Amino acid sequence: MAVAFAYQKGRFTQVHIFSDSESALTSVLNTTGGRMAAVNTCRILRDWFERSPDNHLHLHYCPGHSGIAENEAVDADVKLMALEPGDVRFYGRFPTFHSYIKSSITEDAVYEWLKHTGDFPLKRLDGGPVITARVVRCLTGHAPTGSYRLRFRTRLDEPTFCSLHDDAPTLHSREHILFRCNYYTRRYRHSSIEDLLQSLDPFYDIVHFLADNPSALTFDDLPTA
Repeated sequence: MAVAFAYQKGRFTQVHIFSDSESALTSVLNTTGGRMAAVNTCRILRDWFERSPDNHLHLHYCPGHSGIAENEAVDADVKLMALEPGDVRFYGRFPTFHSYIKSSITEDAVYEWLKHTGDFPLKRLDGGPVITARVVRCLTGHAPTGSYRLRFRTRLDEPTFCSLHDDAPTLHSREHILFRCNYYTRRYRHSSIEDLLQSLDPFYDIVHFLADNPSALTFDDLPTA
């Protein structure tokens, strides 16, 4: 972009490009691999250099983590994870981006889940696409529930409280369906998602719950009033 800008404006004779990626700097002018970005850059530079002998391009490598304690610590953590064999859960001492924390929590949850269910739990389903779709809805939380309406369809002002529960009005959510709604039958005694995931085979429990309650997590059981 810097090269194209200088080429279009025509009044610049010195272009300096700074990057913390040494490989990016060495590959920007390397056309041997046929990369179109490099080919276009070289084409523009050739025309720009031919305009005037005063035109020069300067590439500067600036190590982005050099001298910054937090970044150095992250680099050390990454190297440790890369060199350490087996399953390692290593958390550094420094604050971490919110997105990274969320992804780490998800990875840990999936890891714990697969320890119980095997690498490909959906392959254990033999009830066809309907039960598979309901299991996926349960696992992802994208099911026809009142809580889904409340989160993604607020403007439509649709009912969100369970129509099947004969106790106090309760938000129709995945957790309510799996653990609290007295309309459904259950073979397990779990009281939360965390308890369910700690069971010997949570996938087995979910599949049998859905088989015992054919309307659970379907549009048939959506709140109506």
